[in-house]
Amino acid sequence: MTRMLVLKCLSDETGDDAGDIVAQGFVDVDDREFVNILNRLEGYFDCTLWMRSQPTRRFVVHDLVERVTAATAPGRPSEVRHD
Repeated sequence: MTRMLVLKCLSDETGDDAGDIVAQGFVDVDDREFVNILNRLEGYFDCTLWMRSQPTRRFVVHDLVERVTAATAPGRPSEVRHD
């Protein structure tokens, strides 16, 4: 379920086909898309991903899904940074 929501978010924001994103394994975005994607994901999953200061504007699907999964794990303190 997490993977599907992450892909939906990436696809909705960039306009790229989710299948193409899966095939490529990543999506490159501009600054606005980067912030919008983080806002959506943090809203969907009610978490903080601590990614705003990262210089890269590439979301690697597998890494992003792992980060969201770790940030939403039961018992995980919300104030713990994940960088």
